[in-house]
Amino acid sequence: MVDSAGADHNACFRVALSEAAAVENNQPNRVKSRFLFPANAPKIKLMPAADAPSKFVLNGPRIWVGWVVVLIAVIAVSALVERQKLLAEFLAEADILHRIASQRADQHDAHLTSLSALAVAGSDDRQDLMLEVAATILRFYPTIRAVDLVELEQSRGYISTRSDLPEKTVEAIRLAAQASEGQLVLRQSKEDTGTYLLVKRSPNSDAARFGLALQINSDALIDSGSGLWQRSSVARALLLPDGTALSGAGRLASPQFEKVLGSASQPLIFQASIAPGFSDLLPPVQVFLAIVVASLLYLAAILGLRQLTRARKAETQARLSAQEARLAHASRVNAMGEMASGIAHELTQPLTAILSQAQAGRHLAKGGNIDAVGTVLEGVAAQAKRASAILDRLRNWTRPSQSRSDVVSLNEAVDNVLLLLGPEATRAGIDLRIDNANSTLPVTADPVELEQIVFNLVRNAMEAVADADLRRVTISTRADGPEAILEVTDTGPGVASDVRARLFEPFVTGKPGGTGLGLALCQRLAERIGGELSLDESGVSTVFRMRVPLASQSTQRAAE
Repeated sequence: MVDSAGADHNACFRVALSEAAAVENNQPNRVKSRFLFPANAPKIKLMPAADAPSKFVLNGPRIWVGWVVVLIAVIAVSALVERQKLLAEFLAEADILHRIASQRADQHDAHLTSLSALAVAGSDDRQDLMLEVAATILRFYPTIRAVDLVELEQSRGYISTRSDLPEKTVEAIRLAAQASEGQLVLRQSKEDTGTYLLVKRSPNSDAARFGLALQINSDALIDSGSGLWQRSSVARALLLPDGTALSGAGRLASPQFEKVLGSASQPLIFQASIAPGFSDLLPPVQVFLAIVVASLLYLAAILGLRQLTRARKAETQARLSAQEARLAHASRVNAMGEMASGIAHELTQPLTAILSQAQAGRHLAKGGNIDAVGTVLEGVAAQAKRASAILDRLRNWTRPSQSRSDVVSLNEAVDNVLLLLGPEATRAGIDLRIDNANSTLPVTADPVELEQIVFNLVRNAMEAVADADLRRVTISTRADGPEAILEVTDTGPGVASDVRARLFEPFVTGKPGGTGLGLALCQRLAERIGGELSLDESGVSTVFRMRVPLASQSTQRAAE
């Protein structure tokens, strides 16, 4: 029965020894889990929270790129908003100026009516009265540049607020008044650019005697005190009904605002347009304030995201730690239960036999059958030897048993260990380096056992440099003839002299709280794959060196 149960308990005790090595290296779950599950069980990889992939990683380049993108977006939005604001302001100001120009044009009609009445009432003797009123109008109404009164009969003269009235203008006023059928007549002033003549016959009947004209300053008609019209990007123009340009920038090709003045006598066309430039869309002060505000908000968002990321990592780490602790505890309890069950199962039979024969011997001794007692005692001794053999077999089961061997890469095993210990080394401030002289070093070994050796050596080196001034661990691999060499070098204080000679023996350790099983396990695993493990302290650093035979070409081809 002992032999039939051997295979089950063999796996049990391999778990126990792997757990002891894992505890020594403070890795209860990452190492132990490799031996705990059967070979055909699905592999479960527990990733530390610090190494877990994050959807949003905040690093220096991404922060700067994000800041530039935010600034570009803010400037673009600011320019768009400013453009809409300018366009709305422009349309409002253009509408206001159109109403003002229309009111000014209506005033011209009222002035012509008053002056016409004075001209008719004053006849030839009191024309100075009309001139006095005209001078007063010119003083208070800057849109009117001159007032002219021309006799329709060519033999008669004219009076004017101008010192010199060109003859061509006199003739133009006379012809316009004669052509009028009661309405006011608009004529472009030929002698003075930017002005036009508004002509009325007086009296306004077929018996008219005078042609009364106002010379209007078209620039003053559309003048405004608003700062918008002082911008170089804004243009305005005033046109006669036939499209002839009177003032401003001339006829505009594509005006955003075009409307006829509200004066019935002066249906002039008012045009305005705006083409915002860089300085209009991005005022320096406004851009500076937008950049400052956007930068502060972006910085606050980055800090908030970082804090949120740290909180999530901490929560994930705590959850994983709790899961690992529960898994480690459950595994230890399960291993101890299996061990106790195996020992009890194996020892029950010899102990029961010993008890039975001891009781039988006691009865025989009471009956005086000494010869039979001797036979009973021989049976007791046999059962005791059987129990001893069981314990020897259980002790042998703690040694690594024959496991699957494949052609594996030593460098790949080193890389897998670095994935496990790299984040922990970074958090501890340890400079963990790797020096692979060859791209691959094929050896014949169980991949799990090979990683176990590398893991224990690197983990011990990290613990050795934890309190050192220079925290550096170097893992190097190279080929030396038919052998692959793995060296783990650390800058720690070295191995104590009192344990150096017995360092690879079980339960020998120089670490407080250590079990002394880690290096013993590494040596046995190395021996199983035909290699050897040694300590070299001849230099400044401590070097653990493992030599393993390289896989032959035929073995590699067979594995492939």
